[in-house]
Amino acid sequence: MVHSMCVLVKANDQQTSLQQVGKLIRESRLKADLTQKELAQKLGISAPTVNKYENNGQQVTIEVLSKIAHVLDLDLLVGFQT
Repeated sequence: MVHSMCVLVKANDQQTSLQQVGKLIRESRLKADLTQKELAQKLGISAPTVNKYENNGQQVTIEVLSKIAHVLDLDLLVGFQT
């Protein structure tokens, strides 16, 4: 089953948007029954980096979001709003 992942980044509210992205990553990872370490291994990054994406609002590149969408079987729609 493919789930949708919609990421809307507001130019004037970057931190809130990053927190929303982190929440989406966490929820999708849990639905896929993966640990942060398992997701990190599939993405070729470290578990602490996955943790930072999910909990600290660390910026995620489009490339990493694309990999996350592929691993978690998500449709990825990224939009930018000013």
